[in-house]
Amino acid sequence: MELKDLVEEVVPVAREAGKILLRYFGRRLTVERKGLRDIVTDADLASEEYIKGELERRFPNIPFFGEETGGAEGGIRWVVDPLDGTKNFARGLEVFAVSIALVEDDHPVAGVIHVPARDLTVRAWEGGGAYAGDRRLTLDEGSPLSESFLATGFPHGNPELVDPYVEGLRRILKRAMAVRRMGSAAYDLAMVAYGIFDAFWEFGLAPWDTAAGAVIVREAGALLSEIDGSPWNIHSPTIFTGRRVPYNEMLEIFNG
Repeated sequence: MELKDLVEEVVPVAREAGKILLRYFGRRLTVERKGLRDIVTDADLASEEYIKGELERRFPNIPFFGEETGGAEGGIRWVVDPLDGTKNFARGLEVFAVSIALVEDDHPVAGVIHVPARDLTVRAWEGGGAYAGDRRLTLDEGSPLSESFLATGFPHGNPELVDPYVEGLRRILKRAMAVRRMGSAAYDLAMVAYGIFDAFWEFGLAPWDTAAGAVIVREAGALLSEIDGSPWNIHSPTIFTGRRVPYNEMLEIFNG
């Protein structure tokens, strides 16, 4: 199956998972702790159960890896975050997303992100471009940092990363027009591709947070790397993406 056809078949799976999440949203949730400052809810589990079942039914030869249930860790496989932004979701904040990526070893080749509260789905496949509905997402080179609208995420689950992160944030805050912290990396990456944010960076993310978004921003025309400009993969400790002009200015700041 061509990547384009595969992605188009994944879109309704992501959208139905979003409907499942909305049925839980704003209601009393079962919440469990699963790590340092990290939680999982029954909504995460219901979404992942649905996605896993659908992908295994539609693509029986492609292994599955999900944030909540694990699975295959090498070769061609799905890498799924059934609810990115769980803390937002649990508190009633409408910033969360479903993220489904097709990954070959450490390299994502296709991705779908659905934002249920906006009823927005963005998708991309390697070499084929990024899309929202019938609209092809094509980013221009952007504006200087003083005119740029940025997104970031705090390394809340990785205390050892706080100091180096804050140092970079301090420098950026002195130069950027605005910086927002939304609480969902998949959402942020989708919004970079969609043209709302001009750049995004974060430390300490997991493969399921970034795999789909990485291929989507790349196909939309954003630059993508680690924070120091080195090549990015799904196991990278940092992620940095943006339109060319603010990206280059930020890269100098981060490494100055």
